[in-house]
Amino acid sequence: MTTKDNVHAISDADLDGHRADAEFRMQNVPMRGVSYDLVGELRKLPGAGGYLLSEQVNHVLITLRRGICLYFELSEELGAKIDPRQTAFIGSYAMFALAALVSHELPMPEGEDLATFPKPEPGFFKLGLGADDDLKTILSFYLKATTQKNADNTFLIETAADLVNLTRDYFMALRDQLVAGSDTHAAALLAQVEGSTIKVGGIELRGFAISAEGAVAKVEFTPMLPEQIVGNTSAKRALVRYVDRLALFDVERGFNPLLELGGLPSTVLFDGFPGTGKTSLFRMAMTRLTERGEQTGLPVRFVTIDPGIKDEYYGRTGKLLNEKLAIVRERGSLVLVFFDDVDLLLLSRGDPGMGGADKDVLNITMQFLDGAFTKHIGNAQTYAATNEPTATDSALRQRFHQREAIDGPETWEDYARLTQIKLARQIKHNLVQVSGTLPPMAAPTAAPKAGFKLANPFAGKKQVSWQELGELCIEFKRKDPRFTGRPIESVTQKLFAESADFDIPETWYTDPTIFMEQPYDQKVTMLTGLYRPITGEMIAAELEQYFNSEQRYSDEAKVQRAERLATELEAQIKARELLNDRSAEQE
Repeated sequence: MTTKDNVHAISDADLDGHRADAEFRMQNVPMRGVSYDLVGELRKLPGAGGYLLSEQVNHVLITLRRGICLYFELSEELGAKIDPRQTAFIGSYAMFALAALVSHELPMPEGEDLATFPKPEPGFFKLGLGADDDLKTILSFYLKATTQKNADNTFLIETAADLVNLTRDYFMALRDQLVAGSDTHAAALLAQVEGSTIKVGGIELRGFAISAEGAVAKVEFTPMLPEQIVGNTSAKRALVRYVDRLALFDVERGFNPLLELGGLPSTVLFDGFPGTGKTSLFRMAMTRLTERGEQTGLPVRFVTIDPGIKDEYYGRTGKLLNEKLAIVRERGSLVLVFFDDVDLLLLSRGDPGMGGADKDVLNITMQFLDGAFTKHIGNAQTYAATNEPTATDSALRQRFHQREAIDGPETWEDYARLTQIKLARQIKHNLVQVSGTLPPMAAPTAAPKAGFKLANPFAGKKQVSWQELGELCIEFKRKDPRFTGRPIESVTQKLFAESADFDIPETWYTDPTIFMEQPYDQKVTMLTGLYRPITGEMIAAELEQYFNSEQRYSDEAKVQRAERLATELEAQIKARELLNDRSAEQE
C-alpha cells in the first residue's frame, strides 16, 4: 500500500499477494455441512458456459477474487495499526471494502426480468465471528443465493446476465448493511479509517463512504452571486445561510454542531412559477458552497436528479438512483442534492401514467427524505423545485420541511435590475441606451428581517400557552383532517430557521483559531449565543402559515379540477348538440 497526499493506494500487485488465500477460500465454501468449490458449482448453472465459462461469469469470479484479496489486504493493514482484538470492527470494514469493490466493478447487465437478490431485513448478514469465519459465512450465503431453485426444480439463474445481476445486488445489500451499521462502532475506531482515503481500482473509500469514478459527474455551472439575483429576498437570504451553516460540518465528530440547536433543515422545497429564479438560486447555492469548501478544506459534491434517471429496464432505475444518493453518506464531503421540476420527475401515486420506474423513483426518494437509508448529520441538504406543488405527491411534499415561495421580481426596480443583468454584455459595450439609474442592490443579509405578519388569534399577545397552541392545532384538524402530526415536524424545522436568524461571522472562516479549531462543545456554546428564543406567538404564526399554504394548494387543485371538468362538460354538451342535429337530419 503506497501513501501520497493522505491517499492510500492499493495496487493490483498488493491484491495479487493474497491471491492464493483468496482462491483457497473460493474452493472451500461451506454450505449445509459440506465444502464446495465455488467455480465448480457456478459451472452447473444454465448459461454459465460449462467447462469453458462465459466471459460474463469469468468476470464475476475475477471480481469476486479481487474483492476477497482486498478483504485480506485491509484485514492485515488494519490489524497492524488497530488493536487486533477489535476483530468486529476490522472485519466489518474489510468486508465493507470487499462489497464496495465487487458491486462497483460488476457492470449493470442488459436485459429484463433478471434474477435479483431482494433487499434483506436489517441484520441479515451475520458478521463478527472472526475474519475467516465472516468470509466463509458471506460466501456460503452467496453460493446458496446463486444456486437456489424454483418450485419446478429449475435454477433461478438462467443466464449469465442473471448471475451478474444477482451478484451485484447481493454485494450491494451487504455494503449497505455495513454502512447503515457503521454508527455503532466507537468514534476512535472510525477515526482510524476516516482520516485518509483508500484508493483501489475505480473507487475511493473514506471511512464507510464510497466515491466511485464516474458515479458523480462533475457538475459544470455558471457561478451566480447573491447580488446577481433580483427579488426572492427571503429565499436568497435563507440559502446563503443554509450553505454557510453546512460548511461548519465537524469532520472529526462526523456531525454539524448546528444540529445540536437547529436551523439547518435537511430538505427545502422551492415553489414558484416558471421563470421566477429557482434555477438561479440553485446556482447561487452551488457557488457559495464551492467557496466555503475551499475555505474549510472540505470536498464539495453536487448531485442532480432529473428524468434521465429513469431506465427502460425495470429495476435498473432504482439502482441508478440509489447509487447517486449514496454520495450523501460521504461523511468527509459537503453535498447538495437537486431535484429540479420534482412534479415532473416524481409522479403522484395513482397517476395513470405511472410505470415501474416512476414507482421506484418515488419510493426511493421518499425513503431517502425520511432518512430510512441516510442519517442527517449536517453535511448535506436536498433542494427540490416545482412549478405546480399540487401536482406533487402529498406525502412526498410533506417530507420537505422547509418551504420557500419563489415569486421572482418583487418591484419595478427588480425588473429593471433583471433586465440589466440579462443585457450585461451589451451594456458593457455601450449597446444599450436607457436613461435613469437604479440604487445599488443590497446584499441579501442586509435585507429587512422576516416578520410574522399573518393574522392569527394570538397576534399581539405577549405569551401564548401550550394549551392555546394545542387548541389551535385541534381547530386546524377539524377544518382539515390531513393536519396530522407531520405538519408539526415541518413547523418546528421552520422555527429552528427563524430562531437561527443570524449570519455566521466572516472571521470564523478567515481565522481558523476563532471557531474551526475550537473543541466541539465550545463551537456549540459559541453558536448558542447567536440564536434568539422561540416564542409562542412565533409557533402560532408558523402553524397558521403552514395551514394556509396547504389550503392554498388544496384550493388551487380544486380550481384546476373544476376547469378540467368544465372543459369535459362543454365537450359533452357539444357532442349532444351534434347528435341531435344528426338525428334531425335523418328524420
